[in-house]
Amino acid sequence: MDWISKIPGIETSFTTIDSHTMGEPTRIVVEGFPELEGKTMIEKKKFLEKNYDKYRTALMLEPRGHRDMFGAVITKPVHPEADYGVIFMDSGGCLNMCGHGSIGTATVLVETGMVEVKEPYTEVTLEAPAGLIRTTIKVENGKAVEVTIRNVPAFLYKEAVTAEIEGYGPITFDISFGGSFFALVNADKLGLDIVPENLREFQDLGMALLNKINATMEIQHPELDINSVDLVEFYGDSTQEEANLKNVVIFGAAQADRSPCGTGTSAKVAALYSKGRLGLNEDFIYESITGSLFRGKAVETTKVGTYDAIVPKITGSAYITGINQVIIDKDDPLKYGFLMGD
Repeated sequence: MDWISKIPGIETSFTTIDSHTMGEPTRIVVEGFPELEGKTMIEKKKFLEKNYDKYRTALMLEPRGHRDMFGAVITKPVHPEADYGVIFMDSGGCLNMCGHGSIGTATVLVETGMVEVKEPYTEVTLEAPAGLIRTTIKVENGKAVEVTIRNVPAFLYKEAVTAEIEGYGPITFDISFGGSFFALVNADKLGLDIVPENLREFQDLGMALLNKINATMEIQHPELDINSVDLVEFYGDSTQEEANLKNVVIFGAAQADRSPCGTGTSAKVAALYSKGRLGLNEDFIYESITGSLFRGKAVETTKVGTYDAIVPKITGSAYITGINQVIIDKDDPLKYGFLMGD
């Protein structure tokens, strides 16, 4: 039955397919979002931010979402080699790239038949504002078992930067690009174990550091219109024998990534390779605060402007959790969403 046509007063509606990648959600809008104008994916992202941010907040925030919701909008691509364009979003805004979101999107495209599926491997190319994301999906009996993404070039941007944070004093960190700019902070040196019990402190410190960096430091990608640090990645000793390190990533409106963060893994691999602590094609296993794992490695070297860079590959799995018809009632005073607390 066509339930939507029977409901009065609808401003608009969206079809979304929800998934999670190693614990981190991705709500993927497959129908209903207005067409996004732009000659590049960065222009499409800016068009969304200027004209349709109300729909981002409606989809990500309460009562339909929550502070830690994550999503993506499927668009027409710009690059001729791409199958789909994708713009990622969270409770705080839109992002240039997302690893877990790419894994979730590729899984949804395969399992819903939105791309031609081949076994044992299906190739899907996504185009994000940060560039082309080439994905290889391992398929068994129509199911996406595992996704490997070949990310955009990643590089260590600044090493051993220090910022003064009230209540903590000077904090030293690296800034590394893995699709977005990350501040990489050693949590062990702060005396903080990466466990759920310490999450609120990571959120408070992460947001304070983000705000300080973007208010006081000049950040500029040498080739793309990306000029801010969007995420703080705290890392420390792993709790699983097979993992090299453990992390928690803070971003958006004090969101905490439940997965090991694909772009964050890319940024960390780039930093480790730059410092001579990880070799080419050497596996790096990253554990999340929930205990889930991503496998990453640098597969080749390249240049981004004057920066030495690597091309990272990240492997993980995603699972579809629901198919939704999201409705916005034109008379609803909270139709574009809200957040509670800080």
